[in-house]
Amino acid sequence: MGLGRRIVRRIGCGCLTVALLVVCFVSFTDIGHTFWTLWRHGKLDNIIASDQDLKYEASETGNLKELYKAMMLYHDSEGQWPSSKGWMDAIKNRIGTADLAKGEADKKFVSPSVAGSAGQYGYAMNDLASAKYKGDIKNPKTPLLFDSSDTSRNAHGDPLKLLPKPARPGGNVGIAVDGTILKL
Repeated sequence: MGLGRRIVRRIGCGCLTVALLVVCFVSFTDIGHTFWTLWRHGKLDNIIASDQDLKYEASETGNLKELYKAMMLYHDSEGQWPSSKGWMDAIKNRIGTADLAKGEADKKFVSPSVAGSAGQYGYAMNDLASAKYKGDIKNPKTPLLFDSSDTSRNAHGDPLKLLPKPARPGGNVGIAVDGTILKL
């Protein structure tokens, strides 16, 4: 066995020994027990996670991508898109919240151009996709979700009639049935 392999083996054994000692210390001491109790009850989350990890930074395309992921989870589970009359309510529990502070995930439903206005959301679902299977929509570039002049929750309708006029800062955007970001 060459010198290089012996060094790698010694380093690997040393790392394994240190890891085992840490596990034993954390598992079998009062300090370790206290640490695990605090960890399980979420008391260490604010110490370990930075504030940036807990805040959601909204953007038009970022929001649409997150909403599309939730729509796809619904579609894969139910075999069709949700009804456009209650689409936000239908996907609410499918929005990713992994490391976000409480309430931060709700920002994904709000267009940054209407943020700060209570009760306004700014996105709508295309009625053509309502309660339909993805494959039933002939043109994959058909808008599924889009910027809307109707800023109410669960807004829905025809994108040509509901696009904001004048366009929002950066232009009106949407996301197609196939997940492509569209300039509308």
